Amino acid sequence: MGYMIWQAIKKTAIDVWDEILFLIFFNIIWLAGSLLILPLPFVTFALLAVVYDIGQSKGIHFSTFFRHGWRALKQAYIWGGINLGVFILLWVNYRFYGGIEASWGPSAQAVIIGVIVIWSILQLIALAMYPRMSAPGFKLAMRNAAVVMARYPLVILTLLGVIVLIGVISFFFLPMLLVSFSLIALLTNRLVEAMISRELKRETKG
Repeated sequence: MGYMIWQAIKKTAIDVWDEILFLIFFNIIWLAGSLLILPLPFVTFALLAVVYDIGQSKGIHFSTFFRHGWRALKQAYIWGGINLGVFILLWVNYRFYGGIEASWGPSAQAVIIGVIVIWSILQLIALAMYPRMSAPGFKLAMRNAAVVMARYPLVILTLLGVIVLIGVISFFFLPMLLVSFSLIALLTNRLVEAMISRELKRETKG
């Protein structure tokens, strides 16, 4: 398992080295889209599709990002709408339990924070599933993501740790923001690739 994780990290580093200028450009577009909120599903799906192309050693151009975004427009906004509803529901519950004076109120809030973290990682893995599916859809992407998360908890914890590390570095060293989400997307893509490859080998042996 450790070797698989190390290989994914090494491949991610090579991806960054090979496509750093494109990754910075796409990352800036993603940051702008996230600040504007409405384009967030579009730019998120576009970025995850681009890093999948990089992982497949396909040539990319500036137009590749937008082409992927338009191609996945319907799936992107279905995903975005569902997640908006989920996060609103979780936030309302968090505020509700925060207003309760009972001693178990903070514990309930901690549980909700845990659910938010798990749901967020699940979404990241699901996003990396979309470019790999012949008939992409929210339910199938979620099912596949849940399966690999359950079977490879160490890989998921590694991804979470790297995300936290990138977040901390970005907080103290702002230029890191220029490539932060691209790095997360690249590593997620490589880890998902490794987990799927191992699952396919297991099915072949079975």
